[in-house]
Amino acid sequence: MSKRLLSLLASFWLVACAGSAGPAYYALTLPGDAPAAQTVGQGPLLVVERVEVPEYLLGPGIAFQQDDVQLVTASQARWAESLDRQLSRSLLAQLAPALPGVELVEGPRAGDAPRLWMTLSAFQGRYDGQALLAGHWRLVRGERTLASGSFQRREPLQADGYPALVRALRRGWLAEVDLLGSQLAAQLKPR
Repeated sequence: MSKRLLSLLASFWLVACAGSAGPAYYALTLPGDAPAAQTVGQGPLLVVERVEVPEYLLGPGIAFQQDDVQLVTASQARWAESLDRQLSRSLLAQLAPALPGVELVEGPRAGDAPRLWMTLSAFQGRYDGQALLAGHWRLVRGERTLASGSFQRREPLQADGYPALVRALRRGWLAEVDLLGSQLAAQLKPR
């Protein structure tokens, strides 16, 4: 191939890449939108471990369930930050007002303080216009489970598209964290 032809092909490739739309990035909560997490206090301590997510949710693409057996992740609709990190930060921030007098800290920490573990098994859009969230949580002290629970929630999308999906996922997540906060409040009474 001649240098001129290679140069021409390279120019077309650059123009094509520059003209194509890049990925869109989504966040469950933008900085400054969530309440600040409570990290100091005189009351009991709760260590909040990082939210665990399945492998298909570890990548940058937002997950979508196409039918009863197939999950795909979007290449152009991506999480602005790893989903497990966003969920963990949101969990800590949303639990703070529900647990006044309880000192919340991000794990891991040594000691005998209770620990909250949360694992998601689903966090995706569905072919039927719903956002699906599912998982379970455990409150443990040492080897002993103090409380545990599971959840499965479907949130209807208010419109088509990824912004509506992310908003529905956020709505469902915040509702589940609110329920969790009230369950934990009974277990973690301030001194």
